[in-house]
Amino acid sequence: MRILKRFLFGLLAVLAIAVAALYITGNEHILYGLRSTYLIGKSKPDIYDMEYFNVSTIKADKPEPWPLSKEFNKKTLNAEELALHNQYESTAFLVFKNDSLLFEQYFADGNEKARSNTFSMAKSFVSLMIGKAIEEGYIKSVNQKVSDFIPEFDKGLGEDLTIKHLLQMSSGIPFGESYGNPFGFMAKAYFGKNLIDETLQFSVTSAPGEGWIYEGGNTILLGMIVSRATGRSCSEYFHQKFWSCIGTEDDAYWNLDKPDGMEKVFSGFYATARDYGKIGRLMIHQGVLGNDTVISPAYMKESFTPCMVKDVSPKGSGENCYWYGYQWWLGEVDGIPFYNCRGLRGQYVVAIPSLNLVMVRLGHTQSPERERHIPVDMIEWIRMAKRITS
Repeated sequence: MRILKRFLFGLLAVLAIAVAALYITGNEHILYGLRSTYLIGKSKPDIYDMEYFNVSTIKADKPEPWPLSKEFNKKTLNAEELALHNQYESTAFLVFKNDSLLFEQYFADGNEKARSNTFSMAKSFVSLMIGKAIEEGYIKSVNQKVSDFIPEFDKGLGEDLTIKHLLQMSSGIPFGESYGNPFGFMAKAYFGKNLIDETLQFSVTSAPGEGWIYEGGNTILLGMIVSRATGRSCSEYFHQKFWSCIGTEDDAYWNLDKPDGMEKVFSGFYATARDYGKIGRLMIHQGVLGNDTVISPAYMKESFTPCMVKDVSPKGSGENCYWYGYQWWLGEVDGIPFYNCRGLRGQYVVAIPSLNLVMVRLGHTQSPERERHIPVDMIEWIRMAKRITS
């Protein structure tokens, strides 16, 4: 019994020292992260982790239910397609054609009212807000200097940093994007309580505009600019200018770093699959819905234009980036171009203007393999959507 007591006392002492060390070294975010991952049997952030965070509410106060196509769900997924959804743990697969819902299927723990984490799809939402702020005169243009809103970038190479550099992921700021490093910036940004302070520890170390590296820290700076330019939180501005204007049916939520804090704008937006389809419809129509211009078509056109900045990411190809615009991904499958926003675990909203088609796929995993910078599972979902509409 004495040996057991000594062991338990020693274990508690080690744990206490470890916890103290995390706080002393500024890594207490690891403790916050454990409760929403390993302590509930997960090895990484989950698409249904909203309950573990402080969130803001984005009201859907002008709902417009999707009209159902006359062909709604008349086609079904074949055995091979269902196996693929099972392999990648899909939760939702929806296809919209000509502004109507044509196909809808949910899997496993997904359903019509399930709110899934966007992960990096949220980056594209921030781009929309930047465009709207320019349209409303809060921001002069994408070429306005970042230091006009964030004075910490008023010296050195930071003097040349513009909003466009942030939009195109060419800021020259070495944030790092490793989700496997518990002590890295992304872990602190996702699980931490001081998003702005953590972000502003970084500075521009290489000339802006000369190298493309995909890093969420750029989006955090864009979110700060939106808030400081408009005088509103990103949640408030997104609600007023987008969520309440595009016919969403359900409230959405955005992960905050602390109560009444800043949105983790690079991730952590929670909404339903049908409402993500409303974002896709906005993409298809270049920002114009009926008689309402939700956002300037000119800005949308810019957003979907390849940045063509040299890829200098750690495993980069060194070629000019043709697959990324203003926080939107670009691609082509079977000769048909498309735009998309996408997230870490295979969250996709894909718009194919030439077919007037929107595809939403949500799930727990995605393929690590890429073809021309497109996840190979996304290619399969796009072909699946095309088959359903044919």
